[in-house]
Parts: sequence; structure tokens; C-alpha cells
Amino acid sequence: MLGAVLDVFRLRQYFNAAARVREWGEGLVDDAGLVRDVRRGFVPLPTDRREAAAPPAFPSRRASPAVALRDRRVGVVATGGSGALASVVGVGRALEEVGVRPAALSVCSGSALFGFPLAAGVPAEEVARFCCGLRPEEYLDVDWPMLVRLGPTLGRGFAGLLRGDRLEATYRELLGGMTLGELPVPCYAPIWSIEHNRLEHLGPRTYPDLTVARAVRMAVALPLFYEPVELAGERWCDGGIVDIFPVRPVLDLAPRLDAVVGVNGFYPPRFAGEDVSGWESAPLSILTVASQVRTCQQVELARENLARLEAAVRTVMIEPVPYEEVRGVGFYRQFLSTRDWGRFMVAGRHEALLALRSLERAFTRGLSGFAGP
Repeated sequence: MLGAVLDVFRLRQYFNAAARVREWGEGLVDDAGLVRDVRRGFVPLPTDRREAAAPPAFPSRRASPAVALRDRRVGVVATGGSGALASVVGVGRALEEVGVRPAALSVCSGSALFGFPLAAGVPAEEVARFCCGLRPEEYLDVDWPMLVRLGPTLGRGFAGLLRGDRLEATYRELLGGMTLGELPVPCYAPIWSIEHNRLEHLGPRTYPDLTVARAVRMAVALPLFYEPVELAGERWCDGGIVDIFPVRPVLDLAPRLDAVVGVNGFYPPRFAGEDVSGWESAPLSILTVASQVRTCQQVELARENLARLEAAVRTVMIEPVPYEEVRGVGFYRQFLSTRDWGRFMVAGRHEALLALRSLERAFTRGLSGFAGP
């Protein structure tokens, strides 16, 4: 019994729990709107006023075409990061404006909400209206019967607060029964198997018959938040808990690319670790250590993936949404409310246009290396 309690991997889980408790505690103190967002998301009332998110104010005058990119194969790789990855819609809009159709997309967790519709051929402006118009009840469905049975069943079968049925149904209204194999633009997302603790990728070459709406649901099935989804006899969750910056699809599964626009909406720029210098002088120092332990493996893999991507193809990274907006409980707030999604989309368009112009200059000059904007 003592050996199980002190197992090194269980100790990691203890650190994780301690860090989560601190995050939510700080969020309740610093952000008065957190409780309201949680309540409105999980327990909507008839008296709640509809909070319509402002659609993105994309300019009516479009950018000029990027002639040097016209015959280039440009891909997009995006991290997870909850609603902050609405910025991917802005990236899609920027590509439309300069006349570049993406050759492949690799999305993860939150970015699947926005990337899969773009890959399905839905214009960026229509994706923006759809996403900003979402109401909590259209993608949040608490599994109340399961919660009621938690005590009597000792939690058997419980893995998430939300079922995910409504999310899938909402995206099916937008995308119909389109399958991954029918996507006009190849799009992939990592998923993680509970039974065998392994990572796979949903996409045209791996699961061509799976509907895109189901793929979106699986890609965002964050453990303890959304229930896992069954596929091929296993139950799968959001693969972003393992690989937050999935480059393998654009390097190994999609046709060879000439350039990639990477979108980071989860960690500090270029996946730098969070700076907690002076931690030893702070009260409850162990909680700061716990927060670093919780992210150390994921952020290191993201750095390795970025290095692999840059070694294989011209790559430019953009960070349209400041890390501080998704840090801690901000991750959950940006999912429970769509109020900031339009702003993130505008920021994504702006940063993507700068990146695409830099790529255009690089290809025009025939440079062998590329340093980004």
C-alpha cells in the first residue's frame, strides 16, 4: 500500500492536483466573473440574458495576393488553448485574403473547434459567425445522471462532467455528415487512448470514414471535462494532454509542404517555460514547483516538435493571444464564454498576414533559411 502511495508517477499526480487547486483558488480571488461563467455554462437559468459575442471586425478591403506563395504548399499547425484558438479563424481569413489555400492543417484540442470547419471548406467569415454565435447550451451538456450515481457506483465509468453529444450535434448542423476522407483540405488532430495509453491522429489517412463532427468532439474530450469517446473498441480523449503542438501529421501524413504557419495559444512564445525565478522565497513554494512539474514534459515535447518542424520546412510562429489570457483558469473561462473570440480572430488575421508576407519575401528572394517576422 505504501509503495503505491509513494509511486513516482502518483507523486506527479499529487503535484498536478495541488497546482490545479491553487489555480482555481487564485482565479476565484482575482476574477470575479469566473463563478458567473461557470454557473452560466453548467447551470443555465431561464432568467439569464443572452450574451452575444461580437463577431470579428474583419476589414471589408482585403489584402493583396501573395504572388510568391501562389504555387507553394503552406500548412498550419496549431496548439490547443481553449477559446484562444479562435485566432485560427483569423489565420484562415488571412490565407483567403492573400489567395493561398492551405495544403494541410494539424489542430489540437481547442483549435479543432475552428480548424476542422476551415478544412471542410467553410469560408472563414462564416466559421467566425458560427463560432461567435454559439451558446453554452449548444456545446455544454452536463451528465447529471452520472453525477447523481457517483456515490452509489463508487465512480465506476465516470471520466468527464460533460457528455459531448450537444457539441457533436451542433457541429453536425454546420458540417452535415461530411467525413474526414471528404475534407477538401487534409486536417488531423491527436487523440489519446485510455485503455492503452497511446497517441493516434484522426485524419483522412487514418480514419477516413469518421464524421468531422465526431472528430471535433473527440479532439476536445479533455479528461474530467468531457467524457471519452469510443472508437474501434477503445475510449479516446483529447490528445493535447500529451502533444500540445502536433507536427507529425504535416511532416509524416500530409503531402510535403513548402512552409508552415505555427499558432501557439497555450504557452509563452516559442514554448518557453514559465519563469518562476524567486520561487523559493514565496509562501507555499512547493505549489510553484508543482505547477512546473505539471507542464514540464508537455512543454519540452512542444519545443522538440518545433525544432523538428523548423529543421524540415520553413516555419514561422505566431502568438496572437497573450499567454496571460489562457494561463490558469483563463483556459476554462475562454471556453465557457465566447465573448472574446471575435477579438482573438482579428488578432489571428493580423499576425498571420505579417507571417505570410515574411514567407512571401523569403520565397521571392530564394533564401535557404528563414527567421520569421
